[in-house]
Amino acid sequence: MKIHLGVIEQVHGGGKDDPLTTSKLAEILEQEYGIFSGFVAANAEWINEQIAEAMAGAAASALVSNEGVALPLERVAADLAHRLQQAITTGQIERLDLGPGKVPTQAALMGINHRFKSGLNNVSPGQKAAFLEEQKTLPRGERASPVGDRRPSFVDTGILLGSIRGWAE
Repeated sequence: MKIHLGVIEQVHGGGKDDPLTTSKLAEILEQEYGIFSGFVAANAEWINEQIAEAMAGAAASALVSNEGVALPLERVAADLAHRLQQAITTGQIERLDLGPGKVPTQAALMGINHRFKSGLNNVSPGQKAAFLEEQKTLPRGERASPVGDRRPSFVDTGILLGSIRGWAE
């Protein structure tokens, strides 16, 4: 039996000719930041406890009913995926020693969020336009980029977060 942690394949963004899928994005985030392997390593003790409990429960059920339990680790896999989603949403994932990439990400610090029309957390398109107009009056070296409220790393559109799944086989 194996427990898997991954994503449901769906289009996340990109152009028509070369769309970015959730699986490709997950691969990039794993290579750059190690979010899946780092999360599993940080939660290894919890995972082992959950597996032991699930297998003990399946064995007890089999003894009582004389029937095996199909995929006793399915609940553990689903709980693991939910735990990863929680860690990303709450920002807990940023406190783990993940990989070579710098966490929190620059996009998270700048509040970049493509769910909003302005592309920034809690910044209206009008506010962004006014800020950019004001910046035009400054010398090029003194100009700043618009910044929204900080968001957790790895949460931009929410598509990847919603596609995270765990399964057993």
